[in-house]
Amino acid sequence: MFRSTTGPFGAGEDHRQLSLRELLVLMRDHVGELAVVTGIAVVLAIGWLFIATPLYSADVLMRIDPPEPNALGIALQNQDAVAPAIPSTAAEITVMHSRSVLQPVIEHYGFGVTVTPRAIPLLGAIAEKFARPGKLSPPWLGLDTFAWGGEQLRIGSITVPQNLEEETLQLIALDGGRYELRGPSGEHLLSGTVGKPVSSDGISMTVDRLLARPGTRFEVIRWNSLEAIARFAREVRIAEKGKDTGIITISYLNASPALAAEVANALARQYIAAAVAARQRDDTQTLQFINGELPRLRTELARTEEALNAFRKSSQSLQPTSEAQTYLQGGIELQRQIATVQLQRTQLLQRFQPDSVWVRNTDMQLAQLNAAKATFDARFSNMSTSERSNVDLARDARVSEAIYLAMVNKAEQLTVRRASTTAGVNIVDSAFRPHQPVKPDRLLVISAGVGIGLFAGAFLVFIRRHVMTGVTDPRYVEHTMRVPVIGEVLFSAQQARLDREISAVARRTGSLPGSGATKLSSGQSPDQAAGLMRPAQDAPRVLAARFPKDVTVEALRDVRTTLNLGLTHVPGNVVMCTGPTPAAGKSFVAANLAVLQAEIGSRVLLIDADMRRGRLAYFFGQLNRGGLSDVLIGDTEPSDVIRSVGVPGLSFLSCGSYPDNPAELLMKRRFKDMLTRLGEEYDLVIIDTPPLLSVTDASIVASEAGATVLVLRSGQQTEYEISETLKKLERAEARLFGAIFNAMPVRAGNRAYHYAMGYKTLELVEEAGEAHTA
Repeated sequence: MFRSTTGPFGAGEDHRQLSLRELLVLMRDHVGELAVVTGIAVVLAIGWLFIATPLYSADVLMRIDPPEPNALGIALQNQDAVAPAIPSTAAEITVMHSRSVLQPVIEHYGFGVTVTPRAIPLLGAIAEKFARPGKLSPPWLGLDTFAWGGEQLRIGSITVPQNLEEETLQLIALDGGRYELRGPSGEHLLSGTVGKPVSSDGISMTVDRLLARPGTRFEVIRWNSLEAIARFAREVRIAEKGKDTGIITISYLNASPALAAEVANALARQYIAAAVAARQRDDTQTLQFINGELPRLRTELARTEEALNAFRKSSQSLQPTSEAQTYLQGGIELQRQIATVQLQRTQLLQRFQPDSVWVRNTDMQLAQLNAAKATFDARFSNMSTSERSNVDLARDARVSEAIYLAMVNKAEQLTVRRASTTAGVNIVDSAFRPHQPVKPDRLLVISAGVGIGLFAGAFLVFIRRHVMTGVTDPRYVEHTMRVPVIGEVLFSAQQARLDREISAVARRTGSLPGSGATKLSSGQSPDQAAGLMRPAQDAPRVLAARFPKDVTVEALRDVRTTLNLGLTHVPGNVVMCTGPTPAAGKSFVAANLAVLQAEIGSRVLLIDADMRRGRLAYFFGQLNRGGLSDVLIGDTEPSDVIRSVGVPGLSFLSCGSYPDNPAELLMKRRFKDMLTRLGEEYDLVIIDTPPLLSVTDASIVASEAGATVLVLRSGQQTEYEISETLKKLERAEARLFGAIFNAMPVRAGNRAYHYAMGYKTLELVEEAGEAHTA
């Protein structure tokens, strides 16, 4: 059964997610790492701003005029019903994006061809920043076949077969203004000289300017017309300013501010030219229609006048009566309107289907006019036949004359208007050369760098905490592993120096842990062994004894307080210190707790039960020989090898010589009896054991100890290792008192220890934290 002296704790699995508060605390504890990652991201963002090509935007402001009436100059009835057919601002914007507007600009400025000098990534971009246009920069690192800034290649024209469109061709600069063009696979295509057209195998090109060192390569891509238009359109922005204002802005982005303004103005001019051509085309079509109708109208006019004259001669008619005069005037106006609408319907049928809204509108007008004429004619039905015929012929003649003259006048108007056609759009503001680039946005890029840095830093901290490194958060052990953390011990630079001293002593004595301690000879007596364990002249190398005011010692005093409060629940006053893996700091914690407990007047016995690599004796300037292994073998009694270490109230029992069977010795009845007897003689017995996951020794001791303190080192043990340690303790029926988090770096979350230490100690602690992080 797995037992605890302070409550029901176990290695239960808890997949609870981090709360927002815990996540913020985690970020606060690693604020230094966040700052470093964010700083790196900001530096990279600034570096990108330096090498990025600035883009300038130039814009033209245009106003769309309302559409003119129809070509014949007669407005239709029910005009509102056909309003959607009138060109709108949205339609004009679509026209501005059309190929008829973009293609001529692309051909004029050569945007259908992309030329890129071959340069070393990053280095080439940096070198180009220091180059002057039109002047070659010296090559870096002696690499003179790469572009380093100042290179220029302007292709006047290039035509390639369809299979080479959108393929990357290589143009190599040669001496004397010569060049060579190679295909995608490096095959030779043609050679030429600057300023002279050259053709070969369906490829023709003219290079207007070439400024580069011999051997410099340029990547040349001849885009398909549709792809060139799509690429160019992505750099053009056309939008209406406001809603239903008729004001349109044409913007263009380019790395050259002068070219940006020039292309924006060219787009506006090309749109106006296209609009003028479209309107001239409409006027030409209308004029052709009128000129085609004029002979027929002239013939009709002659016919009606001749018929009127013939009737009057035959009937010898005089001036019409007042009634006939009224009938004549009213009939002329109705007949003229009917003839005009019929003529307009004939024109519309050349452009629209019979069921279109425009043709249906004219049909409706014709029906209304014919009905009005029938009603008008019915009012004069009682007129004499001769008088009525005279009036009808006179009316037909006058109507034919009016229609003919109106068409002649319209033809003259269209001729004049076609010669002076406007586009229906005016340029309000032309584009000027911009001074400041619009991309990249410095504030936006740096802000994005800060945001990405914070996110990357938080992600890195989270990954390191859960994946890449061991557990670094004591709260995680408490919440997930359900183990109480009774102490958080900061990393100490002073202890690091003491560790180096201990290692130096071990090397001098030739008994460095792990190298194999010298065993007692078969003829060696306990008295001789006691002579080998005499204290050395050096002072104890225990942090609590050497540097009692160190902030780490203060944290251990807090552990001592917690331990004393729980001693009433510890049977036999025996406490074992262990860790999952080597270098967790179990020996450090055991030695310092023993010294601190002795300071308050307790009789304390410190036992080094690590009979494989034990080194507690070196903490006190002594040797391992004559210790626990000798007692368990039966060669001596505990009282004969328990020694003083120079700390009042503290006694020490070393591990002794390293035996071949430490686990078997610990399982003997003699070890259990010894612990029982020593627990009665001392107020507190602290046992240091080997790592629990490495060997079985710690499990044996844990089953006999009254309480077990688990020592974990920040960032060293993984979740799996801690979980396996707890499982082994449970199988050993250990009484887990709690865990101590050792060697924690200084963070914002554990500055409470600084209160009693003062400003100078705070500086030392922060230096220690930096050294530990490094």
